[in-house]
Amino acid sequence: MITLISIGINSHQDLSLRGIQAAQEADKVYAETYTMKLDTTIPELEETIGKKITPLKRNGMEDQADQLLSEAKTSNIAILVGGDALSATTHISLILDAHEDGVETKVIHGSSIFTSITNTGLSIYKFGKTVTIPLPEKGPVDTAIRTIKENYEHGLHTLILLDLNMAEEKYLTIPHAIKRLIDTGEFNPETLLVGAARLGSRFPAIKADTAKELLHHDFGEPPHTIIAPGKLHFMEEEALEALADCPRKVIQNHKPVGETDRLITKYSVGCRKVLDELKARNLPVEITSEQLEELLKHTENYLYDSEYYRVDKKATALTCVAYAEGILDALKLLGIVDFEW
Repeated sequence: MITLISIGINSHQDLSLRGIQAAQEADKVYAETYTMKLDTTIPELEETIGKKITPLKRNGMEDQADQLLSEAKTSNIAILVGGDALSATTHISLILDAHEDGVETKVIHGSSIFTSITNTGLSIYKFGKTVTIPLPEKGPVDTAIRTIKENYEHGLHTLILLDLNMAEEKYLTIPHAIKRLIDTGEFNPETLLVGAARLGSRFPAIKADTAKELLHHDFGEPPHTIIAPGKLHFMEEEALEALADCPRKVIQNHKPVGETDRLITKYSVGCRKVLDELKARNLPVEITSEQLEELLKHTENYLYDSEYYRVDKKATALTCVAYAEGILDALKLLGIVDFEW
């Protein structure tokens, strides 16, 4: 049998009584400590459970999966995991492999970043998709910006995890992550953000302000995380003031706009301006076959653009389709072409 035991969000002191008991009953205990920074050591964990612990190597859950499954067929194996045991897809993969091999599994859950973010006063029910900002050498931040916009679309908060490299003791900090966002030119420095450090510990730090102000805030030691709030309930506004020392003016100026709303506003303003200023030409006006072909080419291009943006920018894709349909409708209304929808 394999038992995944959640250590919890901060240290060995977050281990549950069920987790300690399960570790004590195991024939062999492993620990996976590469997916998050914990304020504990293997000796402290060993003292807590009263048993020797074998640390897994980096990527051990993947690289040593066959070994772990083989041992679990004849003995009771326990694996201590930082945070909640099933927060990482790697751990779920091991569970699935065990089921496929007919190995019994058990999971003992624990505290994690996904629950401790409520320390900020933001409602856990209003969080959308979670995203990670990688270390610079691992990739760009475009996925993070896209995810924030997608969550804004529904008024949802975005939990932004910050990458780390435990082997090299490299941790992405809140100011560094925010600088990466701003440097893209696609992220407004006036955006309301909540920075949080060492949640679940005795000395957490939480501060909410504009992105440009948090650039200069000292959050102390990692681990760090960021939240991009969506639409705020009045209780969440009060909580950010009281618990995250957020300036009232920043909250009042916080008006997250989804991509669809942004496009509606943009094109509505443009259309209204044209309607107010357009001047009709003397009628009738002739249209040549070349001009018609040019209009149809524009229609084709808009349809092509809609497919191009369909995966990552659905609102833009829909706008492109509407443009194409608008041209075709106009041609039909003018009696230049004939078709049925």
